[in-house]
Amino acid sequence: MIYPHKQIREKVLALYEAGGYPKGSSTGWPSLDNFYTVGLGQWTLVTGTPNSGKSEWLDALMINLALSENWKFLIYSVENWPLELHHAKLIEKYIGKPFSPGKSERISEAELNAAEDWIAGQFYFCTPDAPDICAILDEAGQYLKSIGTNWKTGVVIDPWNQLEHHRPSNMTETDYVGHTLSLVMNRVREYDMHLWLVAHPSKLQRGRDGTFPIPTPRDVSGSSNFWNKSDNAITVWRDLTQETTEVQIHVQKVRWKHIGRIGATYLDYEISTGRYKDSLKNTNY
Repeated sequence: MIYPHKQIREKVLALYEAGGYPKGSSTGWPSLDNFYTVGLGQWTLVTGTPNSGKSEWLDALMINLALSENWKFLIYSVENWPLELHHAKLIEKYIGKPFSPGKSERISEAELNAAEDWIAGQFYFCTPDAPDICAILDEAGQYLKSIGTNWKTGVVIDPWNQLEHHRPSNMTETDYVGHTLSLVMNRVREYDMHLWLVAHPSKLQRGRDGTFPIPTPRDVSGSSNFWNKSDNAITVWRDLTQETTEVQIHVQKVRWKHIGRIGATYLDYEISTGRYKDSLKNTNY
């Protein structure tokens, strides 16, 4: 299809009159917004070493987006199974109190029910028999649009290696990943959604101090196409040799300048509630 110039020109004018490049949604952390915001029709690769907190951070990001701009989400997360445990973690982040008894005041039953009522309208969970990434995105796009179009929609797939893959025998892994991610790119644009895809890095060697290096998208197991095809790429990293709640968020790729730029920030993780807050170390906001 060749697009008529008139059609494009009208859209450019509309974009200009709306104030210029569209701003991405705030992540809820001002220091991170300086480097990364969330745009529609895009997808973000999320990587990091095991136990770095990739899934926890994504849950917190979803809660922030749902609260601030009424985002709706479809989630396929093998890393957060069973679903009742995933719900409990989301409820902690929403209420800001621990789910289980402990030193701090626990979520009350009334707060629990109120949180479940809220989650029922914001988060949808997918457990397909054949978890093919394109099938998940098709189901997500069609379902989320069927419940309305007055909100922004996101999909979380966690992780890539738990999906069902059908690589032809005559196709290299690099070519397969590149082809599949091209289909993914087309679908997130077609459905005007945002996808966060978690993919684990290849085995990394510890340094002399016992820490793992900060992975890059090129370290993701399978193919360098995770770097080439993604719109944005984020690494979640923490020092596993220390008893620390400090988490580093490294924004390593941003395709569009109106969405963000390369950089890193610090967040502090609250163990009892699973919430994150900007660290006092940050001076960029």
